[in-house]
Amino acid sequence: MNTARDLVIVAMGGEQDRPVETGDLSLALAGAELLDLAEAGALTLDDDLIVPGAETVPADRLLSEAARALLRQEPYETVEDWLWRRGRGLSSAYVVEFERDGLIARKRDHRISLGGRRAALVDSPERSRAEWRLADGERVLVALTVEVGIRDEPPAGDGTRGTEGAEATDEAGGTGEVGGSGESVELGTGTESENGTGTGTSAEEPDDPVDRVLAAVGSAVTELEGVRRRRAVEDAAYENVWRGL
Repeated sequence: MNTARDLVIVAMGGEQDRPVETGDLSLALAGAELLDLAEAGALTLDDDLIVPGAETVPADRLLSEAARALLRQEPYETVEDWLWRRGRGLSSAYVVEFERDGLIARKRDHRISLGGRRAALVDSPERSRAEWRLADGERVLVALTVEVGIRDEPPAGDGTRGTEGAEATDEAGGTGEVGGSGESVELGTGTESENGTGTGTSAEEPDDPVDRVLAAVGSAVTELEGVRRRRAVEDAAYENVWRGL
């Protein structure tokens, strides 16, 4: 099972009402990789710390890259810091990988583009699997689609959404539809904190490791949206100053 690849497929093939932000998707993909690596025994979570396990080599190239990116010396990395570091440009990396694997093809008549690439999904066993997981209500995939806006918010109390996060900036457009042409905002750099990583934590940490990762993704996505809004206000104020001169 590769949740990250399934999430990209769902993002490209879904019927969402609004475009998917590439920064949000990148953060969710980093969380999906973390959960897949945990399932493979490549890591465990000690509270919010990522403790590397056996040096497994997943068959998937990007997941293998993620495994090699784990910090194997103390102090270990937090889930939140992993999302910002690993998530930088990750949605675009998956698009390139999908093109290499023949899962998407460039077309003129398209609905969604990722990373500035106009592309459409082709029929494939991977697409069928991802769509089946979503239709079946698989917990992790459904929760991640909620975080990136593909599906509506689930009922309260299911533990899939965090509400607080660290300040960070996006690796995609500020108006930021997937593949949009808005102003570029780089993920993981900018005004979030002096050391370039997230610092916020939720008031009550979930006990379940899966819930902790999902909550961290939700917190990061929420903070990223806050950064976009602040950028929009600042840009509007700047334009108003020039109009008054």
